[in-house]
Amino acid sequence: MTIDSNPENWKELQEKVGKILTQCGFVVSIEKKVQSIRSEIEIDVHAEESIDGRPYKILIECKMWKSNIPQLYVHGLRTVVSDIGANIGYIITTSDFQKGAINSIKNTNIELITWNDFQKKFFKSWYINFFSKKLHFEILKNNYDPTSIQFYDDYDKIKRQDFHTLIEKYNLLNLISNHFPHHIMKEFPGQFNDIEYKLPLEEKLITENWEYNLDLLPKELLKEESYSQFLNLLRIFAHPVYSEMDKLDLDSNLDYG
Repeated sequence: MTIDSNPENWKELQEKVGKILTQCGFVVSIEKKVQSIRSEIEIDVHAEESIDGRPYKILIECKMWKSNIPQLYVHGLRTVVSDIGANIGYIITTSDFQKGAINSIKNTNIELITWNDFQKKFFKSWYINFFSKKLHFEILKNNYDPTSIQFYDDYDKIKRQDFHTLIEKYNLLNLISNHFPHHIMKEFPGQFNDIEYKLPLEEKLITENWEYNLDLLPKELLKEESYSQFLNLLRIFAHPVYSEMDKLDLDSNLDYG
């Protein structure tokens, strides 16, 4: 499971981290200068959100080294976090950490995590605040009249076989929608226990839904493991399906809020 693909350089690592936190609902600044007790310091990613009216501040340093991160950088971030009153500091790397660095964070508000660990840590928040809303409110549509679809007979507008193929694609989009829990279900226990294991779709849909013609779905969509790229591929597939259905006056104009 990944939210996004691996960054190619440290600059892109900063941008991807900032983008994910923004989509989680944080107010994010990249390379923000902050004033500590001793001097002005530039923070790779500065993120802040409000929880019940109380500010929650995160400082993040992004390292994209071939070697493991030494203890020195942990001490530096600990000092800055303490000086400016941040809640927690992260050092995010695409490599790993030296043993001394790992030992030095015990009983502190500093966490050392890899890029993949960062995505896992914030995945649920990202899913609820961004992915589900994009998927269910912007990309997928369910406001078509089932009666119109079931009894459609105006084949002057479309060939019968083309219509049946169109409806098969529409049903596949509904199947995909049902595969991902809606963010409004976040208050119900157990709804989000395994959301990070929903991709790729290929094996799950073939196993669970043999009656659907999955050949109508793009192979890259079924095999995609990155949630961000999955949204992009799904949008490309879904848009022409809904456009064709709109041309057939199948939209029931229902408002689902």
